[in-house]
Amino acid sequence: MTCTRHHSQYVYSASAHALAAEFERPKKCSLAPQASVVLAGHGGHGSTRSPGQKIDGLISFEEAYAEVGGSFDDCHGTHTTYAWSVLEGVSVAEMLTADRVVSRVAIYCAGDNKTDATYDFTGSYFENLRIAGYPVDIKLDTNSLHGHNTFGKLAQAYKKRTCDKLLLGYGMCDLSNAKLRELEETYHALSGMSEIVAEWKKKDRSAERGVYRLSAANHFNLEEQIGKTELEGFGSIICIPKFGVIRLGEIIVHRHSRSLTMFRVQMCSSGHGGSEGGTTSGGTTPPI
Repeated sequence: MTCTRHHSQYVYSASAHALAAEFERPKKCSLAPQASVVLAGHGGHGSTRSPGQKIDGLISFEEAYAEVGGSFDDCHGTHTTYAWSVLEGVSVAEMLTADRVVSRVAIYCAGDNKTDATYDFTGSYFENLRIAGYPVDIKLDTNSLHGHNTFGKLAQAYKKRTCDKLLLGYGMCDLSNAKLRELEETYHALSGMSEIVAEWKKKDRSAERGVYRLSAANHFNLEEQIGKTELEGFGSIICIPKFGVIRLGEIIVHRHSRSLTMFRVQMCSSGHGGSEGGTTSGGTTPPI
C-alpha cells in the first residue's frame, strides 16, 4: 500500500495581526496586537477575531480578524502557506482612517526544496483610505512585486538596478542631502532614512544583501491626488506637520521570509508613539 501522506522536514511559518500600537504622549497606553495568530510548524489552520476597541482619541477600530494556513499540495508537489488580516473601521489619531485594510501573503515552496520559494501579495488593499482628512486612492504595486517574487530574482534585480522603484525611500532619492537632514530633524521618525537612501545610491551593488526593504506604494503621488497642501509626500512616505509620518505598503524581505505592513503611523511632534496595521508574514524553513 502506498502512503498518501507527505512526509518531510519542512516547517511551515506564517503569522498575521491586524493592528497594534504603543503611545508615550500625550497619554501612555498600549494596544496589544489585535487579531493576532501564528501558524504551527506542522501547518494546518488558525484564525482569530477581535471585537472593536476605542482608546480615547488615539486609536480605534470596529472589528479585526485574521487567518493563517499551511499544507502540502499533492497535485503540484508544493508546500503552500498563506496569511491574511482584515481591519475594519480604523482610525489612528484621526490622521489615518480607513473603512477596511486587507493584507495578504501567499508562499509556495517546491517539495524538493531545490528552488527559491515564491511570494505573492495580490489582494492586499485599502478601502476608503483618508490621510489627514484627505481621501486618497492608492493601489499597491503588487504586479512589480510579482515580477520579483523570489529572493534570487530580487537580489539580481537589485544588482542590475531594475527594481529601484520598489526600494523603501526611493521617493527621497532625488532630494539633496541638506533636505534629507532637514526632514530628519523635523520628523524624528525619519531618523536614519538618509543612510538608507545613501545605500541605494551606491554605485557598487555587487554584494548580495541579507535583507531588502521595499514599499509597494512608492508610485503614490500625494500632490496629484489632493493638490498642493502643507503635507509632503515622497512616494510611500507622507509627512504631516506637527504630527509625524505615515508610511504605506512596507515589505521586509529576508532570504527565507517576507512580511507586509499596510501602514505605519509614527507620531513625533504633538504626540509620541506609533501604530501599525495590516501585517502579514510568512516564510520557509529549508531542511538543511
